[in-house]
Amino acid sequence: MADQQPLSPLCPTCDMQVDLELAHKSLPFCSERCRLLDLGRWLNEEHALPCEAQDSEEEDNSPATTPRLPPGWHDA
Repeated sequence: MADQQPLSPLCPTCDMQVDLELAHKSLPFCSERCRLLDLGRWLNEEHALPCEAQDSEEEDNSPATTPRLPPGWHDA
């Protein structure tokens, strides 16, 4: 049990083991290069968070209503 090495995480870009002492500035990535590659993928919209699509028909079919004013307010 004394021979066990501490677990090191895997780089999300290249799947190599991250040396925690060498890559402390670019964690969780193994290098600045992998960090910048990941940033570029987000900026190019290759990565995206899932979201539910809104139906545009629901918005088009809703009747146009004027906002209700609180009591004591007047339309000018």
